[in-house]
Amino acid sequence: MKEFSKRPTTLKEVSAQCSSLEEFGLLVRDWVHHVLRGDVSNRPALVQATWETPSILRKRFHQGEVADAYLAAYAEWISDQAGIARPRWVGQKDRCLSDPWFSDNARASLLVSTPASFRQRGIFTIPEAVVRLRRGRPRVSAEQKRQKARERDRRYRNKIREKLHKLKQLEDSGLL
Repeated sequence: MKEFSKRPTTLKEVSAQCSSLEEFGLLVRDWVHHVLRGDVSNRPALVQATWETPSILRKRFHQGEVADAYLAAYAEWISDQAGIARPRWVGQKDRCLSDPWFSDNARASLLVSTPASFRQRGIFTIPEAVVRLRRGRPRVSAEQKRQKARERDRRYRNKIREKLHKLKQLEDSGLL
């Protein structure tokens, strides 16, 4: 497996970095970790993480068609869970399997409990739930908070200067 210094932050990056089905699985887990860690805590961030079209993997490595179908199913399922629009690329015909693929030997239970987004593409597995959207504003970095506080302080100081200037004008005109 190749060493990458950066975890994938989008599904497109997952497809760009993998060269085997095993590596694909590890990169998907890294992406899930990125999402669950809180970097993707609102709908716009989730759209950004899933919207770009991943590269087709079926010609890159053995069982790449499974990875193609899995990515499409996962993106569609996550979009449905979050209540956001499905990415356009999930409807591509080359993102479905002609023969079913099962993640383990518990075929009977997988036939029942696999979400529809996966079943319709021939992928029978139980995906890890990653949609945990928070209410309220998106998280911001400490630097963004400091910048916002500096801007608020600057506006406050300008407002005080304006009031002092008006007060000085009133004193000079003899109205006070």
